Amino acid sequence: FCQISEKIFEASSYLTELVSDHEHRRGIVCQKIHHLEHESDELVRKIFSRLEESLITPLEPDEINRLAKALDDVIDIIDWVARQICNYQLNGTYPHLNTFAEFISISASEIRDSVGLLGSWDQISEIKNSCQNINHIYNRSSDLLSTAVTELFSMQDPIQVIKLKDIYENLEEVLQECNDVGHVLNEIIIRHT
Repeated sequence: FCQISEKIFEASSYLTELVSDHEHRRGIVCQKIHHLEHESDELVRKIFSRLEESLITPLEPDEINRLAKALDDVIDIIDWVARQICNYQLNGTYPHLNTFAEFISISASEIRDSVGLLGSWDQISEIKNSCQNINHIYNRSSDLLSTAVTELFSMQDPIQVIKLKDIYENLEEVLQECNDVGHVLNEIIIRHT
């Protein structure tokens, strides 16, 4: 779980780079994110393989299953939105993209930190704080999406409006998936305390 969380954090860092105006590096950055997603898939496969072999696990099997799936969903959607950004060949900079990327980076950092504390049941308050921070960021992302989409309709280029709206909605979905990880972590610590 820690390795997957680290890959999510790395992918979020690359996503931040991707939304900055570095058109000449976009293809390389997209490939790096895609590679991290494949590495994460392999780690998830190993988790499920070990789960089938183990009679005794540190968490309940359903908790392991839900957390692995939730983490995998985060990196999958980061990979998807990165490919959209590359494929849509956006020109210029868009401040809302940077804000979404910043929110995702913060959420990924909270996920990495809280997953690293799992099993340290004396650190439950830190895990709870991370989950609350993830939820707070997700709530802010809903407002950001609304503002970003509203501003789109002042643009003159309808194709650009469609591209950006699609990307904004998927960036907000990344934050929704991060929030789902927070919910899973919260449920795990409630069960174990």
